[in-house]
Amino acid sequence: MSLRSYILLMLLTTIACYLALFAVVYYFDPQSGGIIALTFFYASLFLSLLGTFSLIGLIVRIIFTSSQLVFKKVVVSFRQGIWFSILIIVCLLLKSINLLAWKNIGFLILALALLELFFMSYKSKPSLKI
Repeated sequence: MSLRSYILLMLLTTIACYLALFAVVYYFDPQSGGIIALTFFYASLFLSLLGTFSLIGLIVRIIFTSSQLVFKKVVVSFRQGIWFSILIIVCLLLKSINLLAWKNIGFLILALALLELFFMSYKSKPSLKI
């Protein structure tokens, strides 16, 4: 898959996720919808944010870096898009149950930063062919 087709496909799916998010907000009542409506809301919001952050990260990496392969830029931007999306969704969930505090946000950011450091430092070992 070429970079152009990846960006176009990611853009189209992100737009579809935003349309799904707007449909959930418009058609579901959070008070009477229960856990199903909240699950659809958080899932569509997560996927929308994931697509947005991945595309923004990829475009910034393409503009400002030239040393890496494009495939590695795609992987890193997608992974960091996941982290940012998880951060926002967990903050919203904590806010909905009145547990959002600076300490909780700090611990969450620290945990996600440690996960990102692990993935940045992880090198796959070459396999031995016998």
